[in-house]
Amino acid sequence: MAKNKTNMSFLSHIGELRGHLTRSILAIIVTSLIVTYFWDELVQDVIMAPLKSNFPTFGVFNRFGEFTGFGKIYTESFDISKELTNLNPSGQITSQFFSIIVCGIIVAIPYIIYELWRFVQPALKETERKYAGFTILSIIFFFVMGVLFSYFMLLPLCTQFLFTYDPFGVGNTWTLPSYIDLFVQLLLSMGVMFLMPIFVYFLTVIGILTPKFLKDYRKHAFIVVLVIAAAITPNDVYSMILVTIPLWFLYELSVVVSTSVYKKQLKRKSSELTNN
Repeated sequence: MAKNKTNMSFLSHIGELRGHLTRSILAIIVTSLIVTYFWDELVQDVIMAPLKSNFPTFGVFNRFGEFTGFGKIYTESFDISKELTNLNPSGQITSQFFSIIVCGIIVAIPYIIYELWRFVQPALKETERKYAGFTILSIIFFFVMGVLFSYFMLLPLCTQFLFTYDPFGVGNTWTLPSYIDLFVQLLLSMGVMFLMPIFVYFLTVIGILTPKFLKDYRKHAFIVVLVIAAAITPNDVYSMILVTIPLWFLYELSVVVSTSVYKKQLKRKSSELTNN
């Protein structure tokens, strides 16, 4: 079966890919409908929750402040969600639709990854297929970790800081669509960025990247990480630092992953030469 797929023509591959994409889209539609059914809970307990002072993240920082002797960091209660406005007649509709689709995609990610893996699996070697389960779980794990980091750390801390930052004494007024855009941008971008070790793993396997390259260009990589952090966050240094720290950790993890893969490749080549 795998051999037949490997020898398929270009158009056959396109047809095969179309089937996997169609099933992925259907999965997104199903999860989006489920999200729509639980819309009220989604709004109150997920989308708007990071804007309120009773969000768990603020409680953790307050307890940390008391433990270290600095006292509570967030002393005043707040609910930024009540301050949001809508200036566009269709703003509420587009924001709701956008939120439903994005949440549907996040929920459907495990199945989407499974479908994409089924498409590329026939082109892999038998030794590579043995690690299919581990690879799929790794992709899901890193993506979910990126989403969770963004949701529990980046989103609440950045929104609270940006909304209360008032050097001119004029106050801040946010629109609902602008917050939803920020919500979606941070969650999806961090989910994708946390896949860095996975990308490095595959690039090392196919010979494009080497651990030496990653180590030699470590300084350049740091600049790239800063640029990426600035691009996917609001325009403030506070947010950029929050993103830079985990991204740099992921880069260092990628170096470890690339080194491990490269050593295994050298060991396998050495074993093949010895056998020959």
